[in-house]
Amino acid sequence: MNIDIIYESKYGNGKKAMMYLETILRKKGHSVQLMSVHDIKPQSLPEADLYIFSAPNAFGKIVRSMRKFLDKIEIKNQSAHYILVNTCLNPASSQDKGLEQMEEILRKKNISKLSEGLKLKVIAIKGPLESGYEKKLDELAQTIQSSLKK
Repeated sequence: MNIDIIYESKYGNGKKAMMYLETILRKKGHSVQLMSVHDIKPQSLPEADLYIFSAPNAFGKIVRSMRKFLDKIEIKNQSAHYILVNTCLNPASSQDKGLEQMEEILRKKNISKLSEGLKLKVIAIKGPLESGYEKKLDELAQTIQSSLKK
């Protein structure tokens, strides 16, 4: 299974989480490519079976660089799926609309969601990630493994 992880990470929290997820998925036998939104052009997104998009929130909204990236991506594999990961200060807040914004953009791209998105809490603006974030990512990797077997 080819998996592309595309992330935005202002203070390194999202990158740290996605590097951990990359390691888990590789151990499960997947081919994984990890890329920053700043290192790839949206129109030249490599073909994959699964895309994992990860970005932080800024004032309850997904950061602009990821919004622009998602607006411009072209998905060539019509059977590809996606999963979203969001790093935010208060995941339970009704003001936190990061995942919903990313989903809205991707609905227009003719790509289907593999599972519900994941919100990872950061303790302060610059981090660190909440303790136990690794367990949440382990569970996400297991969900990916189970869903892709169907």
